[in-house]
Amino acid sequence: MSLVKLEDVSLSFGDATLFSNLKLSINSGDRLGIIGDNGTGKSSLLRIIAKYSDDYDGRVAHSRGLRFEYVEQDFPDSWNELTSVQVLENCLTDCASDKWKVECVLELFRFPPIYWSLPFAHLSGGWKKMLTIAKALLVEPDLLLLDEPTNHLDEEHMNSLIRLLSDSNAVPTFVVISHNRHFLDSVTSSTLILHDRDFSFFNYSFTLARKLLLEQQKASACARAEAKNKIERLKKSAVFQRQLGVNHYSDTALQKAKKIEKKIKTLEALVSNKPVSVNGELALTMEKFSAKKILQIDDLTLCSPDGSVLFYVKSLVINRGDRLIISGANGCGKSSFLKAIVDGIDGIKVGPSVKVGILDQALSLLPLNVGVLKFISARFGLDYQQSINKVASAGFSYLDSQKKISQLSYGERARLAILTIRLSSPNFLVLDEPTNHLDISSQELLESEIQRLNPAAIIVSHDVRFVQNVGTRYFKIESGIMKEMTFS
Repeated sequence: MSLVKLEDVSLSFGDATLFSNLKLSINSGDRLGIIGDNGTGKSSLLRIIAKYSDDYDGRVAHSRGLRFEYVEQDFPDSWNELTSVQVLENCLTDCASDKWKVECVLELFRFPPIYWSLPFAHLSGGWKKMLTIAKALLVEPDLLLLDEPTNHLDEEHMNSLIRLLSDSNAVPTFVVISHNRHFLDSVTSSTLILHDRDFSFFNYSFTLARKLLLEQQKASACARAEAKNKIERLKKSAVFQRQLGVNHYSDTALQKAKKIEKKIKTLEALVSNKPVSVNGELALTMEKFSAKKILQIDDLTLCSPDGSVLFYVKSLVINRGDRLIISGANGCGKSSFLKAIVDGIDGIKVGPSVKVGILDQALSLLPLNVGVLKFISARFGLDYQQSINKVASAGFSYLDSQKKISQLSYGERARLAILTIRLSSPNFLVLDEPTNHLDISSQELLESEIQRLNPAAIIVSHDVRFVQNVGTRYFKIESGIMKEMTFS
């Protein structure tokens, strides 16, 4: 049964077309993932599917009586003072008779009872996200629309969300936007890829869909190259026949030239000239580090700003080339640990020649009220043209380079932060959830750079695919202790 049907849907912003003539049918039981680089129109498409936007061309039809829930990336400010129970009760039609459903859905999401009465503002980002999804499921929708539901989820929350979305009784049909490759492979069965101002649909989850797209693009590129070579040969032949006809007054040669020129026009119309999107260079530059030891910790008890104990580290040595992955539940102290290393608190000995490159998940090192070019120029002592060149190399257009940092998307801010790391030429990386705001192409570029340069790094990440591709040592914070473990 078709729940939503899109016919010839096109989306443009100003003179830029993001995609055109999109045909898509979302049927009962579908588990669709939407992927694409930042700026390709994923969130806009989800809003079009929900009929929350009419800024498009084409037709969108919902089945009669369709019940759907749309979970956006952000959280409503109006929830901050409400408890978790109140947030859920507010969406019930008859709270008196349906109040029991609230407890059921909280238990389904394994929501700790001690959090039920906490104000929403006091919850961690992971529990906030889970509550927004719980609210959506409480009304038992026919279709669930999710925009980046995995952002800020720790391993426990990620596994819970995968478990819920894999249960067709709990979530019969959904469409999800995500940059988390492991998550997409775990829960989706079909994929819509927005790319190069076009789209491709596959009845497969992320990894196979992406592989098939790359094979198609490679075949198309080969076909275009072959067609262009043939066109060049035909053009030379047409010029020769035309010159022959003119010089020797040969109508036969002129007719041959006309036939060849007609064939050239036909081939040129068939050769695709669609622009290929360029994500920009997401490169790193690392300073050579000759010493073996980067950092050493012995008998460290890490405390929060209010003095409460977070966890204990008995002994830890980071050597050149070590890339430590730190995992653990939200709130266990992972980000506090990275900050302690950067601040160089007592008990953490950092080598004298260590030069740290930092990427924190809040991107707090970027001054929001400063322009992009002014920030890069002032930070690294570059002139105007040099700043433009560096910013352009990170995928920013000239117009985007004129914006204040506060006007950039989070994906663009992340790319700018990585550019600052590149221009700083560090020899030790401290990365806190580096993939949170990066699209899949950017994640893969970052992974390949880390693999190429083989730097020492300490990384907090819940992205399974990223962890697998860049980590060399794995630690988990649990029950107040940080221990090294085997990755599985």
